[in-house]
Amino acid sequence: MKKELRNNQDEVYFTLEVDKLSGWLRGCWYGSTTTEQVKLGSLLYVEGLQRSPYSKILNDTRYSSCSFLDANEWMERVCMPPAVQAGLTCLVHLIPENIESTLSVEDFCRRARDNFRTLVIDCENEAIEWLKGCR
Repeated sequence: MKKELRNNQDEVYFTLEVDKLSGWLRGCWYGSTTTEQVKLGSLLYVEGLQRSPYSKILNDTRYSSCSFLDANEWMERVCMPPAVQAGLTCLVHLIPENIESTLSVEDFCRRARDNFRTLVIDCENEAIEWLKGCR
């Protein structure tokens, strides 16, 4: 399963795929996204968790150029409960070394800490190793 979300200019801003070999969902964000687009991508994560046997997410924001702070409260209220109910246990945020939206990622992780494990990291290999060991 690979799904894409596109903006009004028909550019892909989010992809979600099931990584069967690794046993998790992998989402990747591209360019600048609106709060509504972040919400749509978040709902795809929930749907992916509900339709797969996997409980882990690799959220790759290395190619994103925006903050999602405005969507965090909504994600906590609308997405986290069904994601946890679907089995979400671990989520790693893969961020660029020079991320300017660190506050939004840190805020999200603070909101999620009582629901599932999170990690914010800039190294893909380390993110993958953490997910492999996460239960």
